Amino acid sequence: MNMWRNIGYELLKMAVQKKNFVIAAGHLLFLTLCYIGFRSGGGSREFARTLERAGFSEAFANFIFSCFDGPFLARLVMIPTFLILMPILVATLAGETVAGEMQDGSLKLALSRPRSRTGMILSKFFAIYLMTLFFSLYFAVVSLAAAALLRGWSSTQVIFMFGAWGVDFTTMGEPAAILRYGAMVIYFSFSQMALAAIALFFSTIFNRTTAATIAAVTVYFVCYIAALFPFMAHLKDYLLSETMGGATAFLFWLNNIPWYKLSANLALLSIYIVVFLTLAIINFNWKDIR
Repeated sequence: MNMWRNIGYELLKMAVQKKNFVIAAGHLLFLTLCYIGFRSGGGSREFARTLERAGFSEAFANFIFSCFDGPFLARLVMIPTFLILMPILVATLAGETVAGEMQDGSLKLALSRPRSRTGMILSKFFAIYLMTLFFSLYFAVVSLAAAALLRGWSSTQVIFMFGAWGVDFTTMGEPAAILRYGAMVIYFSFSQMALAAIALFFSTIFNRTTAATIAAVTVYFVCYIAALFPFMAHLKDYLLSETMGGATAFLFWLNNIPWYKLSANLALLSIYIVVFLTLAIINFNWKDIR
């Protein structure tokens, strides 16, 4: 019972922070810019040139372009949302949860009462997940609703894979596409917890929010950049950024989902979470709070 009360208290502290509104506004700005760019003709002209270079007929190009409906646009904007915007949000939330309270002196007051430090870290971690899940669902619903309102909805969904997993595109019905979309969102909400555990660990090391957040963001984007180099091909599957996102974003859109690969990713994410959350608990229990 105390754990749930502590989680609720942590959620309340996170929910009233102004950065939540900044992130939400940034996402809406991103959606607006994508829509303006698509409606201005730039997207259709580039698409037509790509099909022309590939040798497709104009009729085929028009058919494919008709499939660029609301869900297509929503899927398109959700990938950078989960690969860039969400990691920044999660690193900020987790990086602040201990270091921020050290910085303003409230942590010392909280520990003046008989409380388990391990329980405090766990309640903070679960609160971060619930906030991450909320934002994941919010981004998914807003993206889909806005895109469907502006671009309409097709009963047959054409999902462009851009060569991921050796596939250029797949097709599926509307119910299956919505189910896959929801599964992708849930997966990404969980995958962000690997970065949250790392940021929480840094938050127990540093006494300043900025240092903890920057350290976590740096780890993520160093992995993200390293995965782009060809000589990292044999290691990229184990990098944080690749496990959290990367080609995993397209796994859910294959006609036959490779469950072995998905299970391997979930296992690796769980290892990241357990290792860094354990390190955060150990360091926090030994930390001298002044």
